[in-house]
Amino acid sequence: MFRFKTKRVLSRLMYIYSGLLVASSFLSVHASEESNGTLQTTKLVQAQSEQGGLLSLSDVLTRARANDFRLKSLGIQAKAFEAEAKASDFLPDPTLFAAIQSLPTDTFEFDQEPMTQLRVGVRQMFPKGDTLSLREDINQEKVGLQTVKQEAYWIGRKQSIEKAWLEAWFWQQNIELISEDRVFLEQIHEFIQSLYEVGSKDQSDLIGAELELIKLEERLIKARRSFQKNLDSLNTLANETLTSTQLPKKLESFDTSTLTLAKSNDLVSSLQNHPKIRLINQKINIAKSKVNLTEQSLEPSYGVELSYGMRSGDNMDGSSRADFFSAGVSVQYPFFNRGQQSSQISAAKHRQAAIELERSEALEQARFTLKDLANQYDITRDQRVLYEEKILTTLGKQKHSAMHSYESDKGNFRIVSELFLKEQSAKVQRLRLLVNEQIILSRINYWLN
Repeated sequence: MFRFKTKRVLSRLMYIYSGLLVASSFLSVHASEESNGTLQTTKLVQAQSEQGGLLSLSDVLTRARANDFRLKSLGIQAKAFEAEAKASDFLPDPTLFAAIQSLPTDTFEFDQEPMTQLRVGVRQMFPKGDTLSLREDINQEKVGLQTVKQEAYWIGRKQSIEKAWLEAWFWQQNIELISEDRVFLEQIHEFIQSLYEVGSKDQSDLIGAELELIKLEERLIKARRSFQKNLDSLNTLANETLTSTQLPKKLESFDTSTLTLAKSNDLVSSLQNHPKIRLINQKINIAKSKVNLTEQSLEPSYGVELSYGMRSGDNMDGSSRADFFSAGVSVQYPFFNRGQQSSQISAAKHRQAAIELERSEALEQARFTLKDLANQYDITRDQRVLYEEKILTTLGKQKHSAMHSYESDKGNFRIVSELFLKEQSAKVQRLRLLVNEQIILSRINYWLN
């Protein structure tokens, strides 16, 4: 009876062990094939129909842009400055006046004295120099400033969305890796349990296999939590609850053509068109216009007055008294506050110089950042290739050998467990490096795309 049971168990063991070997080989080959597939450079923008309802990066970006309140606010502010620009090109309102002049106080009769008149007129002041046109120019430049602000804000927002999507993709793939590892561990557990039933293995190995399954369950919980956290970030960035929670299995890779430019020595000219630099250039233009506007305070301002005086009564020769017409020009010249105005001009020029230094600093920081990112990308890519071509292959062979030794009672479960954990860690690290490559490319494209 015992021999019959032993034969049945051994037959079962051989079946399970064959399954383990096939699963181990499949997982190793699958990791290699996946790496080759995900590294093919594709267009970042893919048609949503091709994704079959999956949450693609292009879909998230489209929704986020459509729902972004900050972008809409900046657009409205641009319209406000445009309206102010139109309003600033008008002269100040004229002053209308009416007065009775030289009215005799003994009789208060309008026709008694020849100088008595009812005077009506208008006064018009003209702003100094080119004040009106400069104010219009400043507001027009502020319109352009808001437009560039929109671009600068969006590319920063886009980078945040790309990072959150890539992190979500990483944790989704991590969950799939854990599911594959779970199948392998369950087969190991069943294998050890079969050996335990015939007395070939002790209970510690069985408990060890159960413990590894529990640890794997904990990893799965953490991975799901991280995946949900990044999905929540995408919801926040998109300003809506995204209906799909499944990302494409194939990683959409960014264009690597900007890497060559990031490594070149002619970065400054390439960076001049970046919204962040254009934003500073726009601020410099506004500062220059403000300097010119402040300099107008040294110019005189003019005023014109026209009036008409109506008289009543007759002259001594019996003729009717003629009405009076008056015209005059007033000039306001800065005699006493010239020192104050010179100080204000100097302050405006200093502000312009400070913004120009800010531009130089931004260009240098961007140049060094791009050089650093290009180096990071090369190191990350080389490390990922090392994992795919050597580390994972070697660990797979070690695990395969350890399983052979364990099956023939020449090894122990601790070695199998350690190699399994190392392979787990290597798979995750390779996935981490793959995603980090795309995150670095996203940061490079922020500056050069």
